[in-house]
Amino acid sequence: MKKLRSKVVKALKREFTFECTISARMNQVILNVKNIVFEEHLGQVIQQTQLIIDKYFPQREEHLCLVVREIGGNNQNTFKIWKSIQ
Repeated sequence: MKKLRSKVVKALKREFTFECTISARMNQVILNVKNIVFEEHLGQVIQQTQLIIDKYFPQREEHLCLVVREIGGNNQNTFKIWKSIQ
């Protein structure tokens, strides 16, 4: 699991277009996003994250837990990307 999370962090850092810091901690991938209107852009952040993960890791053997946090704000959203159906 740790290996997949590390690979996901690297892929997101390469491809993600929103300004943010990305890390893995406590079985989660954490995206600390800057300069967004959280309620307006959250859907785009989640969609782009899903597309990048599906592009690089289409066959996943475990679930991924992701946390999107607003830097300088109180907003946070947690979501899962499920493992591939085998």
